[in-house]
Amino acid sequence: MISSQDSYEAYFGLGHSLRFLDRSGVFRVSPAGLRLGDLLVRHVQVPSGDGWTLDMGTGSGVQALLLRSIGARNIVATDISETSVKIAGENEILNFGDRAVTFEVGSLFDAPSADRAFDLIVFNPPGWRTPSPECQEGLERLGLTGLGLEAMFWGDRVLTEFLGRLPDHLAESGRAIAGFNSMVGIQRVLADVREQFGAHYPLRFRLLERHTFPLFVYTEKWRASMGMLMTEFQLWKEHYGSAFSVHADGTLYFSYELVECRVSRSARATR
Repeated sequence: MISSQDSYEAYFGLGHSLRFLDRSGVFRVSPAGLRLGDLLVRHVQVPSGDGWTLDMGTGSGVQALLLRSIGARNIVATDISETSVKIAGENEILNFGDRAVTFEVGSLFDAPSADRAFDLIVFNPPGWRTPSPECQEGLERLGLTGLGLEAMFWGDRVLTEFLGRLPDHLAESGRAIAGFNSMVGIQRVLADVREQFGAHYPLRFRLLERHTFPLFVYTEKWRASMGMLMTEFQLWKEHYGSAFSVHADGTLYFSYELVECRVSRSARATR
């Protein structure tokens, strides 16, 4: 039996409560993940019948399992971490007693079952930009390496590739809901995407919600890195349009923006 010390609960409204195993190697459901889940409960009509749903970067499986709880069928959930995919499957058993979600290892749309058109795609990409060589060296000196960094940094590259490939993976009336972190430099990313893919880039964007969160660090190693990181963040702000504010007590606040992405009708007509 799973004890309360080995797991934790997340509640999203309308009775949708999920329990997650508390395991090393997989991040706990973040405040951003909770806000994304809240939005899914309040505003998303899940695909019916033969419609398909993709939860990209599933982590603990939170959004995939929430979508199952809401009533979605034909759910694919992917992550680059084998550990995350394994534990997400265990979380499904913990909550539902059986397996219905297809959990697979893969980056973006490269997992076997992700190579199709989806009616709904949910994605919460890394929120920080690609670190400078100096920052990377500093992180390595502090022993901050591995998959944990990939879940936080390189968000500009991941988001640019995602938005570039997304139109080919949305069904006729499909939409994606993605969490954009203001630390990534949202306008710069969108400009880079449009420049890379040309004037006829078909996606249109709509801001659904915006939330402000403080930046917290939880370990001594990360606390030791804060001076270096604040210098890095300031460079991002000056050169790439990263948006944040630092209050008098030194706490950094960033914007978490839930954005709907759709292919425009005119673009559909010409594809």
